[in-house]
Amino acid sequence: MSPESRGGRIVPPNLDDRTWQELVDEMRALIPKYAPQWTDQNPSDLGVTLIELFAWLGESIIYRLNQTPEKNYLAFLNLLGITRDPPTPARTYLTYGSSVETPVTVPIGTQAQTSDPAGGRPVVFETDEELVVLPTTLKAALRVGPLAADANRATYHQASADLIGPPTASHLVEVPAGQTVAFYLGFDRAVTAEVALGLRLYQAARTAGAATLRFTYSKGDVEPLLWPPVTAAGDGTEGLQHDGAVRLTVPADWMAQRAAGDDPARPWQTVTPEADVDKVTDPLFWVGVLIDAPAAAPSAGGDPPPALAIGIDRLLFNAVPARTALSVRAAEDLGESTGQRFQVVALHNRPLYRRPGLTAPYADLVVQVASAADPANWKDWTLVDEFPTGAGEVYRIDPVAGEVRFGNFDERSGKGSGSVPPRGSKIQALRYRYVASGAGGNVGPSQVTVFGTAPTGVPVSGIGSVTNLGPARDGSDEEPIEETMRRAPEELRIRYRAVTVDDYEFLAREASIDLRVSKCLPPRIHTDDAPGQPPPWNAGDPWTFGGLVRAPGTVNLIIAPDRDVDVPRPEPTQDQIRLVQGYLDARRDLTARLEVVAPRYLPVIVTVEIMVWQEALNAGADRATIEAETRAKIQKFLHPTRGGPDGKGWSVGDPVFTSDVFRALMPTEDLGYISVLQVKPDTPAYHFPPLGPGGAYKGDVERPFALSPFGASVRLADYELVCAAADSAQLVKTTPVQV
Repeated sequence: MSPESRGGRIVPPNLDDRTWQELVDEMRALIPKYAPQWTDQNPSDLGVTLIELFAWLGESIIYRLNQTPEKNYLAFLNLLGITRDPPTPARTYLTYGSSVETPVTVPIGTQAQTSDPAGGRPVVFETDEELVVLPTTLKAALRVGPLAADANRATYHQASADLIGPPTASHLVEVPAGQTVAFYLGFDRAVTAEVALGLRLYQAARTAGAATLRFTYSKGDVEPLLWPPVTAAGDGTEGLQHDGAVRLTVPADWMAQRAAGDDPARPWQTVTPEADVDKVTDPLFWVGVLIDAPAAAPSAGGDPPPALAIGIDRLLFNAVPARTALSVRAAEDLGESTGQRFQVVALHNRPLYRRPGLTAPYADLVVQVASAADPANWKDWTLVDEFPTGAGEVYRIDPVAGEVRFGNFDERSGKGSGSVPPRGSKIQALRYRYVASGAGGNVGPSQVTVFGTAPTGVPVSGIGSVTNLGPARDGSDEEPIEETMRRAPEELRIRYRAVTVDDYEFLAREASIDLRVSKCLPPRIHTDDAPGQPPPWNAGDPWTFGGLVRAPGTVNLIIAPDRDVDVPRPEPTQDQIRLVQGYLDARRDLTARLEVVAPRYLPVIVTVEIMVWQEALNAGADRATIEAETRAKIQKFLHPTRGGPDGKGWSVGDPVFTSDVFRALMPTEDLGYISVLQVKPDTPAYHFPPLGPGGAYKGDVERPFALSPFGASVRLADYELVCAAADSAQLVKTTPVQV
């Protein structure tokens, strides 16, 4: 690679670039000089074999020699304290079942594990929170609506697999303005204790007003649309704007009802199943969760008000989050102090688990020291980021290596930072939590089924079952060395201070490993007056397209989490936004105003016509299957985090070209060919009526340029991110053609 292609950077020297063949040729060229009597040099000659053997040995030595620059580079990184990122634990939700008639408390730190019939090493999960398990099971989840306010009949759709599992899947709820979507949740027993339902969202409510949640319950022969309300309830999601739990206490007259079926019990009459596969014939105790969308007037241009969209990832009952991060359950002896400065003691397990959030990431670690004169009197020492000047019972931690480091304060001279445990003192780690499994912990649903023990070391009595209804996710192994070497220059340049747009994007990814898209938008102002009277903007005014104010001093950071193709428009949760916001607030310039926002999606419509050879149809090719596969390819190619020309996702502002779409959709030669392929943008997903997408309305403009018709490309604004349009799947056509 030439120095010019490296952008002026210094190219590390190749200390010896000779290959095996070149070494062989060089040695054979010396034969006439040193052994002129050796004339038989065919490949079967023993001497030629020895030459080839020594050339192989020489090439191996050259390869090791050429690793010297890389070895020195890694040594310098170690001196600078830049290490490989540690593995991250997998996380899931464990659902417990009770075997007694009363609530059972599962303490924080209770373990459960997978079962391997082949006798392999199990994957162990540990709960992050305390859980009260009620003696009932959530058996069914039915979706009803959207419903108008005066609706007196409806049909229900079976949503149990998506919301409860196994295996669970994302579930998008769209509630038109002023209407209601209801979820009827069926339990096999009535309970008098408070019922807690956890909601984990992949897309929070983003309309002008938050959703309103109401709760009802089944009573006697009352039909579902007329169920009485549950008044003792609380909404921890604040209108489905973030993850949380809703809590309700159902009155004592809670009764079981059948959603479908014949006598002896009368099923629902006004709410009926959409199809036979949706029927629930068991008598269950039902709770209705009603999502009301705020009413909104239509725009002056006639556009309907936007629907309230909520993406539900999981509905949790008797469930608790758990990770493959385990706590030590007995104090760990770390040895005796030598009394020397900067001494280091190692934990028995590594790396340490880093808590999510901004404060006290290693609060699980407690290090104690006891003097030789009083070995029973253990004193807690304090974890610090940097040693303070002077004495202090403090220590630092290397979470990757699992090493506890002490200071160098000298009592005689009064110099140094951080005290040293006196010689002969005992050091122990009272408790800490470490990552036990990385990517290996990403097990499938219904795999964690073996009871573990509570922190006391004994099983929890009263628990009848445990399982993970959804898959475990987000576990990753230790960072590859190549990635550490690539990241090191960025880290050295940024020094964890956000100044440039690259700094903000790098630090956002450091704050949350789940982010796939991170785009920082600098301030931007109009350079010219807009046409029209009065003009929508004047020269010098800041851009406000897409609802983003890009005035001087304002930084907008767009983030999107990594999601599977079944989530067409990944949205960050409020917890992720708060995490990134807080992480960057501590590192940004004091005068910069930072806004962390969700993507502004621009849906793209693809129309394609595929000419299928008649011979392929005669051989068994099915037109419906070809169309379905093409629709799936379109959805995958336009997916924000898993699509794109290289399959690694789109960047904010990336345009869409039909040449890239063609490569993604191209059928095999023996199947047919593409005769028509065009793309165009749909109405932006962030459309805010009465604003007009790409056009002025009463002085307001939503986009910097108009939406284009079908053509060879789609141009995006610098703040927009590609996604698939909802009706792209309808614009696929196959036509038989003779060869």
